[in-house]
Amino acid sequence: MIIRTQVSFSVTGTHFTPSKVPAPFSDSHDPGVIGTVGRFRGAPVPYGSAGFEAPEKEMAKIAWIYERVSPYKSAMRDAGAEHCTLSVTYTYDSQCALSFSQEELKMIVDLDCYFHVDCQTAT
Repeated sequence: MIIRTQVSFSVTGTHFTPSKVPAPFSDSHDPGVIGTVGRFRGAPVPYGSAGFEAPEKEMAKIAWIYERVSPYKSAMRDAGAEHCTLSVTYTYDSQCALSFSQEELKMIVDLDCYFHVDCQTAT
């Protein structure tokens, strides 16, 4: 049984400048910001990045992401976005059987991005 669902959307690009997009991103940075973690820690990050993270208590997480991303798709491309990904992670305790409604599938296709699904066991 699935006990937790996490849904996020990320967008990146070498010249992507999310500060030019009036979207309510959960997190973002423009190219050249000094990295604080990972391989660019203490060095300029060579790409821009932004994302949305659906709230834990939101039941319709894909729709929540879609409603926030779709009005800004053109603006993100105009600001240099090159790659986008919708990620869904399911945490389960006994079985990871999943399905998507027709409406969710339409939203996923309309986002026009990579779609990643991950299943992990509860620890």
